[in-house]
Amino acid sequence: MDSNLTVGGVQQLVETEGHFTNRHQPVLQAVLSDGERSIEVVISTLLSHLVKSEQIAEYTLIKVKTYQYNITDDNIHIVSISKIEILENNPGGVIGNPASVLDSDSAHKKDVKNGYHYFNVDDGDWDNESDKEDPLTWSLEEPSDFCDWTIEVTRIGRHGKAKDNLASSNKSQLQRYHVHKAILSVGPRRSEYFATLFRQDHLSEFSTNTSRINLEESAADVFPSVLDYIYSEKTVMFTSKNATAVRHLAHYFGVRLLWKFASVYIKGDFGLETAATYLSEALLYHDDKLVQASVDILAECIEEVSRRTLTKLPPSSFERIVTSPHLKCRSKKLSDIVLKYCQAQGESVDMPLLMKWTKYERMPSVSRKAALPLLKIAVSREEQAGVNLADTHNVLRTRCVEACVEEWKETLAKPLLALESRDKNISRILGCQSVEHRDLPKEIQVELLEKALCAAKIELDDVKAELLYREEQVEELSKNIRKPASAS
Repeated sequence: MDSNLTVGGVQQLVETEGHFTNRHQPVLQAVLSDGERSIEVVISTLLSHLVKSEQIAEYTLIKVKTYQYNITDDNIHIVSISKIEILENNPGGVIGNPASVLDSDSAHKKDVKNGYHYFNVDDGDWDNESDKEDPLTWSLEEPSDFCDWTIEVTRIGRHGKAKDNLASSNKSQLQRYHVHKAILSVGPRRSEYFATLFRQDHLSEFSTNTSRINLEESAADVFPSVLDYIYSEKTVMFTSKNATAVRHLAHYFGVRLLWKFASVYIKGDFGLETAATYLSEALLYHDDKLVQASVDILAECIEEVSRRTLTKLPPSSFERIVTSPHLKCRSKKLSDIVLKYCQAQGESVDMPLLMKWTKYERMPSVSRKAALPLLKIAVSREEQAGVNLADTHNVLRTRCVEACVEEWKETLAKPLLALESRDKNISRILGCQSVEHRDLPKEIQVELLEKALCAAKIELDDVKAELLYREEQVEELSKNIRKPASAS
């Protein structure tokens, strides 16, 4: 028996409970005994099923011989009862004067008859099945046995608003969990949050015995697993998708062991393949350390990360990666990655974001395949922003034009030559709109073609110079061959 269970302390507890349950209403009493001392406490909730089944009558004073209980600062919670003895009937009695039980241990032992006086049966007559009580459990629909608190969980979206019914698929926006205060607030798996809450009965929650909590989707999904963990010996089935949410709930509700288990799982599961998932969840729950670790590994190994994984990230997450000081990516490879992301995300990538991701220091050159599509995106974002960066040095637009001109045979000439192979009419070729660069603004098309012509001329001049040089070499070689022949 705990040293806190003094006679005075118990009397105060009994009187307090009697006050809150209304002294003049039928209330069950029990005597708890450890063999040497006995204490009288109100356990009406736990023993009410004995009254309903007519095993004992109201106002019956009983001794609980085998029981388990937990003690908080201001209450005693009976967890389970397996053996009782009826001591005496107390018709018309009320709570508030337990002195008959508490005055002295010796008087109590002298006056109270034991179970043999009432039952006169041996253990063989007892129905062993009655000892096997189902453990207390939380419930979603109707309250289960002895539930005395409700937790209302509302799913919220990424902007902190309740999700509408269509967006939340088939999952209910609001779910009610009927629980037991004694289970949530005591024991090695207890919730420090609820243990503290239940000691402050002046709070508004006590008017309805309800806690109302808003949770992100992933946290709302795993909330039942957290309740299972508190209620039983069950372990949570961790995955990359739920581990961060479980750790968040464990921290929020103060379930220390569960927080440690979640942290151990994350440490072992974290890697390049799971980093994007952890990044999204860590941002959701403001887990700064996990966010930084995820960004660092994705930035260092971005060329190895699947494009599909990257394109699923929100722009804010993608920005953290491509602007990270840990970024290790070749310039042309980065241009391919940025292009795929812009194509997947569409209008969510505006001009400021695009310029930030494609700074010259980060992306000095653009790949041949990405040049023309990126040029279209850059021009489109300029038009949306109402600016023209045609004459601006080193912006993305300029680098894309340079890459197109540098590879003019592939980006500009090859599509036209392909048309020529099918149709020799030059007018139709020039008017064909299926050529990729034709949907660019006319001035940019002209710029591309002019620079391509210049590049072609330079290349042609280089070829001419090379041919002239080779002709001179051939002529010199021929002279050298004829001289020995003349001498002979």
